[in-house]
Amino acid sequence: MAQRAGEVQPGAPHAILIVDDAAANLVAYRAALESLGRDIVTARSGPDAIALLDRRPFSLVLIDVRMPGMDGFATVERLRDQLDSLTPVIFITGDGDAATMRRAYEFGAVDFLLKPVPAEILRGKVRNLLVLYDQGIELERRAALLTEQHQRLVEADARLQRKDTNIGILAHDLRNPLTAITTGADMLARLPDASDKARRIAERINRSARRMTALIRDILDYTQGRLGGGLRLKREPTDLGALSHSVVDEVRAGYPTACIEVDTAGRLTGHWDPARIEQALSNLLTNAVQHGGPNVRLTASGDAPDHVVVTVRNGGAPIPQEQLAGVFDAFTKGNSGADGLGLGLFIVREIAHAHRGSVAVQSGADGTVFTFSLPRSHALPEAAGGGTTPAPPVERLASACSAL
Repeated sequence: MAQRAGEVQPGAPHAILIVDDAAANLVAYRAALESLGRDIVTARSGPDAIALLDRRPFSLVLIDVRMPGMDGFATVERLRDQLDSLTPVIFITGDGDAATMRRAYEFGAVDFLLKPVPAEILRGKVRNLLVLYDQGIELERRAALLTEQHQRLVEADARLQRKDTNIGILAHDLRNPLTAITTGADMLARLPDASDKARRIAERINRSARRMTALIRDILDYTQGRLGGGLRLKREPTDLGALSHSVVDEVRAGYPTACIEVDTAGRLTGHWDPARIEQALSNLLTNAVQHGGPNVRLTASGDAPDHVVVTVRNGGAPIPQEQLAGVFDAFTKGNSGADGLGLGLFIVREIAHAHRGSVAVQSGADGTVFTFSLPRSHALPEAAGGGTTPAPPVERLASACSAL
């Protein structure tokens, strides 16, 4: 059944437009194509077809070449700006000379049929072209959705970058008043007539200030990693064995009940940023103590020629598998209620990547293991004085832990 222009429903397949000045031909074409399940709109002249295309899209145009007044070629020429680029055009004519056929294809026809056209041939050609048209429309729709989603992601990322920039500015600006607080606390503790209570208050202020300093450092590292393309390094010849023992001593001081064992082996020298490596090891050990229980073991191995590997193992409850993939994400905290922003492991990953290394985690019934791998990069040879500090015997460390 022919439909009036403008009656197509949103999302419905676009109709077929048939243009022919002979009413009998329109009836014959409709009979051949109505089984395809499309609306069929007819026009008796070129101007009528142009008026119809002003009001609705069509999935296919079937047009007679020879019509009085405006012929098929002239009509299609006028329709070029209105037709969708995907809409196929089939010319039908009773004149099959080569010049007419060439002209039809020059006007963008996808097919050129000679009258009389068998119904099954016309129906088959139109069906195949409709399938291609529908697929093209669907691809355009999906492309538009992808473009819209991409734009939303770009806008969301821009908002996040603005947010991260503001966080970084805030963290940077907090350092000045924090310095004033620590300076004032030191002056208070050093007053000749300061009471013991005043000194205890000053020390409490300094402890809190140190925690705030660590939090601010983490935030600045986070924003630098997000906005600055990664952490900047100050590489120099570094002894990972000495760093490991130094960091363990510091963590033990902060967690006196923790039993942290150290085992170092092989050549542990490389060209790294020692301050960043200390930060990474401290974060790994602190995370292990806070989330995995007091028994922690750090192993540094330099047996491989091109890289060193540090593992930090704790015997706490395993990390649920669904949480493992996000362990190194920013602002991710475990369920232990530990202090902090949840940036420690994120910064470990950033430090590893800045050194072109890697960090990974495995967790199971026998505990959780973080593996921190560093390429030696511009490592110094042994003769350059980059030897590894001998490790204290593990047995002595274990007995010291058992005595706690």
